[in-house]
Order: sequence, then C-alpha cells, then structure tokens
Amino acid sequence: MKQVMNWARGVGLALAFLGAAPGHAQPNGAGGTLARIQSEGVIRIGVRDSAPPFAYYDGQGRPAGFSWSVCQAVVQQMESELKRPLRIQAMPVSLAASFEMLEDGRIDLQCGSTTHTAERAQKVDFSNTFFVSGIVVSYRKDEVRYANPLQFGRVGVLANSTAAGIMAKRAASKGSSVIDAVVPVASYEDGIEKLKKKDIDTLFADSVLVPTDPEISRRRVMETIEPYALMMRKGDRALRDQVDQALVKVLGGPGIRQIAADAQLDGKINLLTSEVWRRPSRDPAPQLY
Repeated sequence: MKQVMNWARGVGLALAFLGAAPGHAQPNGAGGTLARIQSEGVIRIGVRDSAPPFAYYDGQGRPAGFSWSVCQAVVQQMESELKRPLRIQAMPVSLAASFEMLEDGRIDLQCGSTTHTAERAQKVDFSNTFFVSGIVVSYRKDEVRYANPLQFGRVGVLANSTAAGIMAKRAASKGSSVIDAVVPVASYEDGIEKLKKKDIDTLFADSVLVPTDPEISRRRVMETIEPYALMMRKGDRALRDQVDQALVKVLGGPGIRQIAADAQLDGKINLLTSEVWRRPSRDPAPQLY
C-alpha cells in the first residue's frame, strides 16, 4: 500500500502546493457561473439521492446528510463574500447523471460522496477534499474464508462507482485474487441484502457508506483511499475558487464537528479526514489498480 502512504504524506504538503488560500478568479469557458449566481441570487445544487449519511432525501422529501449540511454552510459563506443572499435550488441526482447535469448547466454544484479521481477530473472540477473514506470488503460472518484478502468470489460493487472500476480492472488483470464475477448492486443497502441472500459472496464498497449488520463482517484493512469532494463544471475556476474559499472556513471552523455528529459520523472521522480539515488538499485518490 505504498501509494496510499504517499497520498497520506502528500496531504501534509497540500497547503503549500495546492493553494489552500484560493487564487484569483479567472475568466472561464463555462460562461461565468459565479457571475450568474451573483446576479440571479440562485445556486443550483444536485444532491445525491441515495448516499447516506452524506447525501440523501428524507421521508419528507427534503435533502439531508453531512455533505448537504456542508454545502449549506458553504453557500452561507458565499453569501458573505458575494454580499447578497443566495437561494439554494436543490434537486436529487444520481452519481451517473451528475456529470451530464453539470455539463449542460442544470446544476452548478454536486453534493454527495463522490471520490475525486484523476479520471473523473478530466470531465469535471473538484473542490478541496471534505472527507476521506476507503473501500473495505464485507462478507457473511459464517463464511470466514472470505476474510482472506485474496478471496472475493462473486463480488458486489455499486454501479458506476470507483469501486466498480477498480474491481473490473482487478478482475481483468488475472492476478492472484480469486474473483468469480463482478456483480453491480443498486445501492449499499441492496449490496448488504444480496450478501445475506447469498446472491454475492463479498461486497467491495466505501466503509463509511455500507450499513452495519449483525450477520456481516468486514476485513480490517482498507483497500483504497477515497477523498470525497464537491463537483463543479469543468473549467469553472471562479466558482471553484469561491467554493474552496468557503470550504476552508467551514471545515476549519468550530461547527464542523457538530455537523458530523448530527450526521452520526462523529465516530468515523479518521486521521486523514482531520488532516484535510486542518490543511486543505485537492489531491485525487491514489491510483492503485
């Protein structure tokens, strides 16, 4: 896991090399989204519809979760900087649809649990990291052979996720891991249900997002590092800089721990998350496969 350690060390240098203090806004090919937001007083935010505890819609159809609260706090900071009130126009989005909706202008910002990868950064821009998770392998407690790091059997992955891409590459490499099939699941809850029904043998997914279940165990070692960030249109630098400026204040402020506690994440804040709150980073996830 040398590359994971390099990523962790790189976070400590992010303040110097990745411009924790945002740069000056520059003209961009997206047509000046920030100028439009300031003029209209409206920011369009796509909220992931099924990524609890980060972003989801509650029983009353209202956006909720840690990322949603962070986005609200970011907009409050932007109001102060832009010297005008801003109305949030929120709409549910899937991970796959987010990229197209950003590109065609239906949303200005995506709020969820999206991992910043170099591949995705070719299509969209990312803010500084606001949380760091990692992929773990879950398996049925009574089938301990899947605790073996090389045994996957029929492995479930969330469709269109970074986990799906990683596992597809791993299966194609014909390495030492035993992978019988890569099976897409509709949600993390669906993955757990498929495990319990023995439709899959393991679940390869973000540790923070997978529901706990008394019948399911997890391997102790994280397979990857997953830096979560907000997504914006590619080349929309003025908005990205404004969002990063606001994020520095939100993540570095005294209220972030309470936001995490309200989302039931207070016991899941690892050292890497604490570090990026203290020293902003825009490093993508390390390329492991």
